[in-house]
Amino acid sequence: MSRVESLSKARDSLSVKFLEFTRINSSPKGKTAVFFEGEDEKYYSIRINTIRPDLHWSGIICGGKTNVILMRKKIREHSDYAKSKCLFFVDSDFDDNSNICTYPDTYITPCYSIENLYTSISTFKLILNSEFGISENCDSSNCYENSIEFFEHCKSQYIDCIADFNYWIRSYRLLEKAGAVTGRLNLNNVEFKDLVKFDLKHCEARYSKNKEHELFPDLTETINIDKSLSKSHFLPLNKEMWFRGKQNLEFFRNYIALLKEDRCKKNNRVLFKDKGSVKLQLTKGNSLSELSQYADTPECLFSFLQNFAPPTKEH
Repeated sequence: MSRVESLSKARDSLSVKFLEFTRINSSPKGKTAVFFEGEDEKYYSIRINTIRPDLHWSGIICGGKTNVILMRKKIREHSDYAKSKCLFFVDSDFDDNSNICTYPDTYITPCYSIENLYTSISTFKLILNSEFGISENCDSSNCYENSIEFFEHCKSQYIDCIADFNYWIRSYRLLEKAGAVTGRLNLNNVEFKDLVKFDLKHCEARYSKNKEHELFPDLTETINIDKSLSKSHFLPLNKEMWFRGKQNLEFFRNYIALLKEDRCKKNNRVLFKDKGSVKLQLTKGNSLSELSQYADTPECLFSFLQNFAPPTKEH
């Protein structure tokens, strides 16, 4: 599909979503239209309902961050709909979000994406309690403490292993925005198993550092990527929060699967003293919804939703 065709398709999609918005806006119940990039609604919906139970809303999936921002622009500049009740949710990504941060009706994640809010040690502990039936106060407290220790160690190794991949991706994205490259990365084609391999104790990289371009055979040009600026960019940051969230969540999901396998073994368990049953069934497609109840809720999201006051329409 050419760039012209892609833009045309995006415009058509926005027109459909705008029509959906007008229907919500004209609802006699006075609903708030809430715009999401896509799968992130699975994270936000329970939090909107919990933090603002008074808010009657309907969600609209826009199909990406750019479309959410374009939809906001279309609505806020429209003579009839500029003061409509709307909320917009987007990920930070590797973008310069200085303009978006000034929009009072738009929430932007305090990390790369919502997936980064699923992988913390607090989330891990909640899963151990609720799904694995162990805690710091139970008879299997040693299993609980060892599970946490193993997870933190393996996750630290994972972050080190995935670092060059993230440096390369961010550097390439900057070149894309500057128009210095013609090929666009399709990160959906990158298999997680091609990046790292790990067990309960250790993690190691599978891709060749300084040859990250080999992960993208569809790129039509060979380009030398200078990762030094990106390395400096990440130096003061919490990498767990600012590296690409989709890969981080895949690590987390697969680690939980390994933990479940160990818990359910008849013999030769690594972490668990006794065999147990774990009903949690995680797939790449259901992780956002299945783990949403355990994911972190940033204080800034509480504040954003609590402070939201729908604009008063002019009559």
